[in-house]
Amino acid sequence: MMIVKNNKIHSMKTKLTLLFLAVACIAMAQKKEMKKIEKAIKANDSSKAIELFNSIDVSTLEPEYEGAYSFYKAVTLVGISGESNASEQDVYESFNLIEKAEKLGYDEKDLIAVLQSKAKIRLFSLANEKLQSNDIEAAFTMVSYLSDKDPSNMGMYFDAANMAYQAGKFEIAKEKYQNLLDKKYTGEQVAYLALNKSTGQQEGFPSKILRDLAITSGSHANPMEDRTSSQVGSMVTNLVWMHKNDGNEARATSVLEKALKDFSNDQSLKFALADIYLILEMIEEYKAATKSLTEEVKDPKVYDKLALAALKTKDYDQAINYYETSIGLEPINFVAQANLGLSYIEKGNLEATSAQDQLELYKKAIACYEKALSIEAENTLTINTLISLYGVFNMSDKVAEMKAKL
Repeated sequence: MMIVKNNKIHSMKTKLTLLFLAVACIAMAQKKEMKKIEKAIKANDSSKAIELFNSIDVSTLEPEYEGAYSFYKAVTLVGISGESNASEQDVYESFNLIEKAEKLGYDEKDLIAVLQSKAKIRLFSLANEKLQSNDIEAAFTMVSYLSDKDPSNMGMYFDAANMAYQAGKFEIAKEKYQNLLDKKYTGEQVAYLALNKSTGQQEGFPSKILRDLAITSGSHANPMEDRTSSQVGSMVTNLVWMHKNDGNEARATSVLEKALKDFSNDQSLKFALADIYLILEMIEEYKAATKSLTEEVKDPKVYDKLALAALKTKDYDQAINYYETSIGLEPINFVAQANLGLSYIEKGNLEATSAQDQLELYKKAIACYEKALSIEAENTLTINTLISLYGVFNMSDKVAEMKAKL
């Protein structure tokens, strides 16, 4: 009996040992797969990482790898290299998966930072697409989400303020602009740039990590850094306009007075001062500010830089003013002429612009692009833009003339 009993015990031990070995083998295999996925991600090989990820049997996943699995799933949604084409839903899910991965103990901080940046870039890109299609409400929702996700990112908070302003959510815009000014935020940031090898165009990146990642992957070259212009002038202009529009002229004036004290040496505020005085109907001050500005600043590049900053924030009236001033100082300026034309087009495309006003703005754009073409006669982008604009007015002869240049 004893032998039988011992045999049973021995048999049970053998089964348990075999089961343990089987589990250990699975765990070891999963560890190897996770390492392979991580290696592919660090090598910016998204397709390989996704292929390896899809080979994992989630039903056998060991608890210790759940955090890594959650992170790698986020990678499959957003990607780690190249331009992401993730949907809005995929981006939101990726944020949730990254958060879950961290809670489960995944601690590859550099990879987390890269993927979070990638997801933010994609969502911001989708917000801009919504903005271009005049779905300002959706754009504002996305940018607000990004701002709430990273409260310390004043640049994103500034973008949210601009989106609120464009969406007509003036109470939110007033609060955000005021908070930014109270914190002495100027909007000046380091821009991380690199040359896209496939297009030959210089591109900007929201972080040094992503710029360096693009350099490492071989898609970009010639890394450099630049500093963006101050945005104080546009913030104060918008805030003053909103208070004045509410009938609160005293508050509008106090905003300007405080800004002049807090940002006494800010160039963008100096440039915006004439427009602000005009909003406040302070005509004598407006005339003096206009005269002072044109006498003091003679470098067209200064106006070009301010105009480009205004164009990027969709402040088309401001961009038009700056480009017109720049061209007044240096008429033979291809970039200023072309971007002035673009500013007219973008203003014409605004939902608030009437059909008749849009046509008038398009005519102004034609004049700008024709001048730009006289400076750079073989610029295909200018030629194609003129073909589109001439087509709006059924100018078939002009369209044929431009097509012959291609």
